Formats: sequence, C-alpha cells, structure tokens
Amino acid sequence: MDTDLTKTQELELLSSLESRAESPLKFGYIGDGYDNWVRIAEKSRENHDLEYEEDMLKKESLPFIFREINENIKTVNIIDFGCGDGVPMFPIFDYLERKGISGINYIPVDISQAMLDGAINNIKGRFPSVNMMPILFDFEKGEIIEKILQISRNENTHNYFFLLGNTIGNFDNTEKVLSNLKMSMFSDDYLIVGNQISNLINTSKIIKYYQEKEKFDFFVRILKNYGMECYLEEYVVKWNENKKQIEGFLVLDDDKEITIAGRTLRFEKNEEILLFISKKYVEESIVEMLNKAGFRIDLFTTNKKKNNCIISISPSRYKS
Repeated sequence: MDTDLTKTQELELLSSLESRAESPLKFGYIGDGYDNWVRIAEKSRENHDLEYEEDMLKKESLPFIFREINENIKTVNIIDFGCGDGVPMFPIFDYLERKGISGINYIPVDISQAMLDGAINNIKGRFPSVNMMPILFDFEKGEIIEKILQISRNENTHNYFFLLGNTIGNFDNTEKVLSNLKMSMFSDDYLIVGNQISNLINTSKIIKYYQEKEKFDFFVRILKNYGMECYLEEYVVKWNENKKQIEGFLVLDDDKEITIAGRTLRFEKNEEILLFISKKYVEESIVEMLNKAGFRIDLFTTNKKKNNCIISISPSRYKS
C-alpha cells in the first residue's frame, strides 16, 4: 500500500489516532494529497471564497508590507510556510519585480515534497528569474531556526516570512509554532499572517465551505489510504463558539478498523474521529496571541466584509 508517509510519520499518525482519536490534518497534504488540495484551492478562487478574499486584501497591503524596500536592498527572501501550490505568491513576486528587485529568493517550507514541487514549478513558470531554495520540513513539530538562519542573514537582505491561507489557524499548538518562527527572525524581519476572522454573520458560510465533498475527500484521504472506509454521510462539521473554531469529525456509522505500521486499531460505531480544527479568532484574540508570543504588530487590516485579515508583525524585545 502506497501511503507516502515515513515510518516516523506513520507512528505519529498511529499514536494520534490511538490516544486522541485524531487524524492530523498535515498528513493530508503529503503525496497525492497535493492534487486534492489544488482542486479545493482552485474552486475557492473561482467562487471568490477564502483564497480569493485573502488575495485581494494581500494585494492592497503590499505597499505597506514592503515599505522598507529601496535601491539599497539587493536581495529579498520570501519564506513561505505551508506553501501550497505557490499561486498566492504571484502578486508578491510581481510587486517586487516592478520595484526593480533583481535578487529574489523563494524559500517554500512544507511537510509535503509534492507541495514543494508544485509551488516551485508554478513560480518558475511565471517568474523564471526567482531563485528557488525549498525546505522539506514539518515546522509544526520542530525548530526551523538553523535551516532558515543559514540562508537568511546576508548584508543588504530583507526577509519576509509568510503564513497565509488560514495556516496559522490549523496548527495543533499555534503558540509553539510562533515561538519557533520568532527564533528564526531578526529584528528587521517581518512575518505576514493571513487568516479568517470569526463573527456571527459569517459562521454559517464558513461551515458550508467546509462541508463540501472536496473538503471531505481531502480530510479522510489518509484514513482511506490505510484501509478505513469513510463515507460523506459520516462527515460532520461543527462551529465551537467557545473556542471560535471550526471542527470536522468522522462520526462512524459502524464498527471500523485501520492498520498502521503493522498495528490494527478498532473503533466502535458512533465514535468520533477528529479530522481537523481551524481556528478563526476574533480580532482581539489574534492580536493578544501574537503579542503574547513576542511580536509587535505593524499592520492589521481587514476586508470590507470583516471576515479576513492580513497582519504584518515583527519580533519585539522581551520586557519584564
């Protein structure tokens, strides 16, 4: 069975399912999960959903985000965490090239080699002069500081870290990820975050977005790859008002089993397997979280619907 996971990842999946009845979302991006994700992203752009709204807001924000770029800057590093297909970076490279920056390094970081390959191919096809420096890494688990610092600290270079596409809302431990990223940054580096914002008006629309069959196929792909039968009728999406997050579950309509790394796990009828959590935050909570992680907010802007935000932040010094 071709599952695309390493032995260590298999054991992590096994542990997560056995101890927490959770199927980590990040494993969905590995292997042919890239094709599933691309279909979701392309449909979202066509329907002017999440990716489209963020793209429009990002384009409006670029003059401020890159306000310090001038003729003295020789190189700009674009570090793209959870790179996807690279398409959200198109406006950024277009803007930098129009600013006359000749030394642009694209540093996509992802757990999935397929994602890295897809992003690199898309960027190369549109911006052939951009240098590619991919990093295959699970940045949710470990510290990426050494990998980033080796390529990010050069004279007359500016570094811009990107967490777009609601990526920050999908982490199991967001505070840990932010702490790891901060350790990879210097005082004049910037981290740009794109995320949905929760409000009572758009909650039902967000739930509908996650209920689509394409999303279900993506979320259960890794379970199916290991032999578990999963049906759309078992898929339940909930809004957790207390935690301001969307939660997706597979509520089993029968006893089921799955075999991973030679070990068989059994689940009973009506058990719930957590497929994903996507935090949406309110404006105050995301600001508080970023401040607590040690970042200074330089830009916080929302679209007119108040359901998407772009935030530019930089490391701040610790104060007692």
